[in-house]
Amino acid sequence: MIPFYKHNLKNKNYLSKTIKSTYLTSGPVCQEVENILSKNFKKKHTILTNSWTNGLIAILRAMNIEKNDEIIIPACTFVACANVIEMVGGKVVFADINPYTKLMDIDDCLKKITKNTKAIMPVHLYGNLFPTYKLKKKLKKKIIIIEDSAHAFCGEYNNKKLGYYSDFLVFSFYATKSVTCGEGGAILTSKTEYVDRIRSISNSGMTKPAFKRFENNKYKPWDVKEIGFKANLSDINASLLKEQILNYSKTAKVKKNIYNFYKKKLLNIPEIFFPENIKNKNRDYYLFPIGVKKKFRNKLIEFLVSNKIFVTVNFKSITQLTYYKKKYNNKKCKNSEIWGEQSLSLPFHAKITKKEINKIYKKLKDFFKKI
Repeated sequence: MIPFYKHNLKNKNYLSKTIKSTYLTSGPVCQEVENILSKNFKKKHTILTNSWTNGLIAILRAMNIEKNDEIIIPACTFVACANVIEMVGGKVVFADINPYTKLMDIDDCLKKITKNTKAIMPVHLYGNLFPTYKLKKKLKKKIIIIEDSAHAFCGEYNNKKLGYYSDFLVFSFYATKSVTCGEGGAILTSKTEYVDRIRSISNSGMTKPAFKRFENNKYKPWDVKEIGFKANLSDINASLLKEQILNYSKTAKVKKNIYNFYKKKLLNIPEIFFPENIKNKNRDYYLFPIGVKKKFRNKLIEFLVSNKIFVTVNFKSITQLTYYKKKYNNKKCKNSEIWGEQSLSLPFHAKITKKEINKIYKKLKDFFKKI
C-alpha cells in the first residue's frame, strides 16, 4: 500500500514539556511559536488559531465585512475560501485560473474589481507561489490582499518572503499540511490596527486571554466588547509546531528533491501534464498534482486505488458545487472547470521513497498501455 500522505512529526520533547506544565490551552508555547513565525516572515504580529477557516472568519469580522461587500478568490481552490465569505455575510466573486499555472488569473481578477471590492484572496495552490507583487502593482486603488498560504510554508519572490506584498498571510496546520499539528492555523500581519480585534474575536470576544491576566503579580481585568467565538490554538498543538517550523528548511529541501525525481519520471508518460511552475525562489512543494484527459481521470483513480495507490481529487471549480451554482447563477470559470475535471493528486510527502515512486510510475504506464 502507498498512502496518500504521511506526517513528518518526530521529536516529542516539546509536547512532553507542555504536558508537564500548567498550561494546556493557549499559553507561553503559543506565544513563543507566534514570535518565531513573526521573526521568520518579518511580520509584526502573529495570531495562532485552531484552523485556517476560523482565522479567516476572524480577519473578515475585524474588517467589518457585510452584505454586498465583495471578496475575489480563485474559482479553483478549497471551498473553505468561499465558505468563510458566505459565513460573515459577504459576497464571493470568482476569478478564473491561468490555464497554464492553475493559479488565479491576474487579468481576470482585475476585471472583477468593483466599488464594492473589499479584499482579494490569492492562493499559493499546490505550493506554487502566486505572484502577489504583480497583482499589487496593477491595482488602481487600495484593496486588502489576504494571501492564502495553506499550501506554502516557504518561498520568496523578488527576494521577499511570503506575505511581504500582502496585508495578511494565513497558514493552515491541518493534518496533511507541510507543517502540521493536526488542526491549526496562523494569521500574520503588520496591520496593527486589526490585531486586538482579531485576537479578541478569536478568543470568545475576551479582551485578554487567561494566561495574560496576571503580570508582575497584578491582575489585569478583562472584558467582552463584541461577540467572538472559540478559535484560539492550544499549547499542546503549538508544541507540535515548534520543531517543524525550526527545521522546515531541511524538510523543504527533501520534498523538493522528491518532487523533481517524481516529475522527471512522469515526464516520460505523454498522457500526463503538469501545472506550469511560477519562477520564484524556494517555492514550496505541498502536493503532487497531475492532469489527464477528462475521459481518463476517474478510471485512472479507480485503477490506482485498486492497486493500493491512494490518490485524491483535491479541488474542483467552486462554481460547479451545488450551493454556489444555485446562489451565483452558474457563474462560469472555464479554465477552473476544465482543470477540476482533469486533475488528481498522487501520493506525496517527505517520507515517500523512490521505490514507491517507481511503482506509481509503473502502474501509470500500465494504465495508459491498456486504454
